[in-house]
Amino acid sequence: MNRIEALCDVVRTAEADAMLLTGEVNLIYATEATGLEGYCLLLADGTALFITDGRYIEAAEMMLPERGFQVILRTADLTFGEFMLTLLQAHNVRNLLYEDDVLTVRQYTRFRTLFEDITLHPMRDGIERLRARKSEAEIEAVVSAQRIAEKAFDELLSALHDGISEREAAAFLDYRMAFHGSEKPSFQTILLFGENTSKPHGVPSDRRLRKGDLITADFGAVFRGYHSDMTRTFAWGEVTDEVRKVYDIVLRAQAAAFEQAKAGTPCCAMHNAAQSVISAAGYGEYFTHSLGHSLGLEIHESPSAAKSCETLLEDGMILTDEPGIYLAGQFGIRIEDMVLIHGDTPINLTHCPKSLRIL
Repeated sequence: MNRIEALCDVVRTAEADAMLLTGEVNLIYATEATGLEGYCLLLADGTALFITDGRYIEAAEMMLPERGFQVILRTADLTFGEFMLTLLQAHNVRNLLYEDDVLTVRQYTRFRTLFEDITLHPMRDGIERLRARKSEAEIEAVVSAQRIAEKAFDELLSALHDGISEREAAAFLDYRMAFHGSEKPSFQTILLFGENTSKPHGVPSDRRLRKGDLITADFGAVFRGYHSDMTRTFAWGEVTDEVRKVYDIVLRAQAAAFEQAKAGTPCCAMHNAAQSVISAAGYGEYFTHSLGHSLGLEIHESPSAAKSCETLLEDGMILTDEPGIYLAGQFGIRIEDMVLIHGDTPINLTHCPKSLRIL
């Protein structure tokens, strides 16, 4: 089943006449193209319309017809809502699915007023379920993004020096990812030194690197709209015995979670496996977040490797495996890989050493 057929099947399953996509992420998913702006209308009968304006019409007409879309130029004399109403009426749409996690209250109110004879239905997780299982092309895009990030990380290791600030190091990493082909960082790069590593999502500051510091780098690249995500913790100069001990615990916890990353297993099994290792070592209270999350066109997607998630893992899902231990005001250690669910043999998409590096 191709992408359009799968989306139109969501419409039919919901017993609706059409689906309206306005959010950037689902537009990329539907069209398999980046760099366009517009709207998609997908009908229960399999018709797929892409509506755009004069800024993007040429690019859309070059890319989308071969992917099954009819490209329509929106006239400037009508508002978006008015133009959409003419299309909905032309296709006899009476029940319309909309992205309830995208449409603002103001937009929804306008639609309700304008589309008098059309019933609006929230899409809920209709597309989310499709996006959870990645195609081969999507997996390749995530892997390409990860290889870009790994190249940049290797260059960061060579560029670090006494006195460099967290902010400067983060900017260097972002630049090198862009140099190697990243469309943008997956999220605001986390690059922390010393005591700041105890903050799981700390923001890079003017704190400068000095001997004996731990360094945490949490970052990712974007390729063809798809995100990567990895974390490595390493040392600038010798570390204490406690750091070595905690690092080993986190590494073992990550491996335990990886062993649970099998199709048919509840997502929570991954988190619980890591939590058991950390708790048995006496650091349970210092593992303060869920083990991981899915990713793809967004950096955080569903399902998640959380203790409350009973969703069964399926082939093609990609989740992060990122346990951590954080001792406030002292140090924190997190190690993160991306794991592809592949039957009983999970595949680690991250090719970066995990033994404790001391630079």
